[in-house]
Amino acid sequence: MMKNSRDSRIRAIVWCCGLVALALPLVLECPERLDPRGFRALGVTALMAILWVSEVLPIPVTSILPLILFPMLGIMSSDQATGAYANDLTFLFFGGFFIALTIERWHLHRRLALNLIALFGTKPARTMLGIMVAVATLSMWISNTATTLMMLPICIALCDELTGKGADEETKSRFATALLLSVAYAANIGGMGTPIGTAPNGIFQRHFEELGQPSFAQWMLICIPLVCVFIIAVWFVLKRHFKNATAEISFGEHDLVRKRLKKLGRLTRQERAVATVFAVVVTLWVTRRDVALGSLEIPGWITGLNALGVGWLGAGAKAGVGDSAAAILGVVLLCLWRPGPDRIPLADWDTAKKLPWGMLLLLGGGFAIAQSFQVGSSQGELLSLSAWIGSSLESLEQAGAIVLVPATAGIMTLVTEVASNTATTSVVVPIVSQVGSDSLGRLLAFAATLSASCAFMLPVATPPNAIVFASGRISIKSMIKAGIIVNLIGIVLVSLTVLAIAATVLPKI
Repeated sequence: MMKNSRDSRIRAIVWCCGLVALALPLVLECPERLDPRGFRALGVTALMAILWVSEVLPIPVTSILPLILFPMLGIMSSDQATGAYANDLTFLFFGGFFIALTIERWHLHRRLALNLIALFGTKPARTMLGIMVAVATLSMWISNTATTLMMLPICIALCDELTGKGADEETKSRFATALLLSVAYAANIGGMGTPIGTAPNGIFQRHFEELGQPSFAQWMLICIPLVCVFIIAVWFVLKRHFKNATAEISFGEHDLVRKRLKKLGRLTRQERAVATVFAVVVTLWVTRRDVALGSLEIPGWITGLNALGVGWLGAGAKAGVGDSAAAILGVVLLCLWRPGPDRIPLADWDTAKKLPWGMLLLLGGGFAIAQSFQVGSSQGELLSLSAWIGSSLESLEQAGAIVLVPATAGIMTLVTEVASNTATTSVVVPIVSQVGSDSLGRLLAFAATLSASCAFMLPVATPPNAIVFASGRISIKSMIKAGIIVNLIGIVLVSLTVLAIAATVLPKI
């Protein structure tokens, strides 16, 4: 009873803080040169940030508040507000989630993971690296939560197989901690590698859509090297942090991974078909737009269709074919194709029922906030909220990217330890993107987006962290001690990536 009473008081306090934040722009005088609609949008953003962090409302429910508040407060019409929830990127993620669920349905992801683990060998340290590579690779395309859940029983079984002179209970426990942490960390890191790997990436792309956000290929060109270096760095950290755990132990004569692969049998028709559709869609994503490699520019297939200009093909290309078209093509092909003798389609609408609809609403809420920051004129007497924040933060530009990028990465890493990375990115990206010049703002927003995936200290930071902690084989102390080191590595690597690579790539796209 006391706990329920305390929770009720906390909820009441949170609601009071949120409503006060919403009401202040309605009763206070609007700052000079700021469009009143932008001032009211700031109040709605503050309310949503408070509710997102506290979770007194389910996060997806908080995410649809703009559909009520934006029209009622005159910030934008209902048509404009609802449009933020159904755009190219929303359907790109819809298609990506659908394809990922189909891959899981036919267990193709399990086969890929086990093959990658087997490739690295069954010595404990090498197995850990193989598992990290497998998890990171899958997390670029599949939900990091699903990837972690899939790998958890494999890792626990591997730990139980340990033998050798040093395989006492304490050593097994240390190795289990290192192995399970490697799964959680690799799942978080892998999502940075592609635009659909994690929701914050989509928020960055949507915000810079009009300026020409990185294409699928450009994003991977920047971020996959980051993922590779990050994975190797974390592997070394976990090896050294739990150095005695892999000294004199092995998996004995039992090759668990190869036994599981043998049990899966040969590739089925369904697995081949799903792999084919996935390969086609990824190819269309990567090659849609031109890719600049220094002085060499590789034309995308949209450019090719435009050049041909043949009938409806040329007209379609000129109308603007987005990545969502390729994703939805994949959905349709999966529902049409019936490769097995039983003529069962690769996917059906029951597959779509398993989609993380709450995540799509959360994305929409982030897009709506970003759109509200642009309401108003950016020139003349009244400024949009984004332009007004930018003019207020002009003095920060003097610090330079070499100071602001690491500061942004560090702050974002700490904040996302206790708050939803998608919700935090939704609020932070429109703000930091207005600091200084367009190029500097985009670099800071890019640093914030990548750092949203770098929360490694606490179980509540990300679903993979929570899943491995719930296994009961990791203490909170172990996670925090290892996580502090990995957080610092993340801040350094993200900062170096943004400064050394994105600084030359982003301004050109």
